[in-house]
Amino acid sequence: MSELDGLIKRVRGKLRGGEPEVVLTAAEAGAVFDELGRLLQSSDRLRRQNRRLRLKLQRAGLGDDAPGEADEA
Repeated sequence: MSELDGLIKRVRGKLRGGEPEVVLTAAEAGAVFDELGRLLQSSDRLRRQNRRLRLKLQRAGLGDDAPGEADEA
C-alpha cells in the first residue's frame, strides 16, 4: 500500500467515525494536491481525446450525437 493509499484510508476512517475535523501535515496535504493535479490533468486529456474521437466519428457519418450536444453536458 502506498503512502497516499494509507492516508486516504486513515482520513476516510476518521470521516466515517464522525470526526468533525481532520488534520493533515503539510507533506500530506502536498501529496493530496499533487494527486489531485495528476487526476485533473488526466481527466482533461481524456476529455480532449473523447472530443476528438466524437468529431472524427461525426465527420465519418458514424456519430450518434448532434455536433456540440455532448460538449454542453
